[in-house]
Amino acid sequence: MSDSINNRIKYIPLSQIKPNHEQPRKYFDPEAMDSLTRSIERYGVISPITVREIDDEEYELISGERRYRAAFSAGLTDIPCIVLDTDGSDCAILSLLENLQREDLSFLEIAESYKKLIRKKGLSSHDLSRRVGDTPYGVKERMELMKLDPLVRKYIRNFDLTERQARALLHIRDRKTQIDAVQEICENGLNESDTAQFVTEILKTGHSPSMHMNRMKDVKLLRNTITNAVNLIRESGVEAEFTETSHDWGDEFTITVKN
Repeated sequence: MSDSINNRIKYIPLSQIKPNHEQPRKYFDPEAMDSLTRSIERYGVISPITVREIDDEEYELISGERRYRAAFSAGLTDIPCIVLDTDGSDCAILSLLENLQREDLSFLEIAESYKKLIRKKGLSSHDLSRRVGDTPYGVKERMELMKLDPLVRKYIRNFDLTERQARALLHIRDRKTQIDAVQEICENGLNESDTAQFVTEILKTGHSPSMHMNRMKDVKLLRNTITNAVNLIRESGVEAEFTETSHDWGDEFTITVKN
């Protein structure tokens, strides 16, 4: 650590630091927190947290909440800090930026932070995009994810679905259908491509997610059966190919056997 950074570090009692209620990170994996706590118990806090002074001997956390919480759990009394000279209006944005630079936030946490900053700080999507290094369209796209039902967002977090899968679910406007769909996606372990196809079929046919999932399972069974048959033909020394083409009216399977 360079001398210039060392000169800025100040050890502050944990009791004098209050959490940041606008902290963008909302979800803390228990196992990861236990691991961090054990590391801090053994080696201490290696990377300083960032705070701002709000009163004499009173500070507000800007970034580093995981280290802050783990230090408490590890029984530390003070923690290394970098004190920034900033007011409360920039605190939420600085906290978001620090987490974005560390790639510590999920896409849903980023979306929630964008929404709060625009609502509470009166920023436009254009202003926010300039301050966080995103595009105005990117900010709007992320904020659209907050239209997903809260229960749907919980499934997305718990089952670690991707942002592309979350965006696919946005196309389903009916709340119950959206919830039923995400349950089927999670329980059956659908990937991004399967999810996109699943949602498209729900919107096109109007069938319930469970009915369409049964159809997808039947098609998957048929695809596996054909693949196994083609492999057996190849093993016998005959050249064979299996291709699959998707159309508006359904999927087309073609088996080619060459003399």
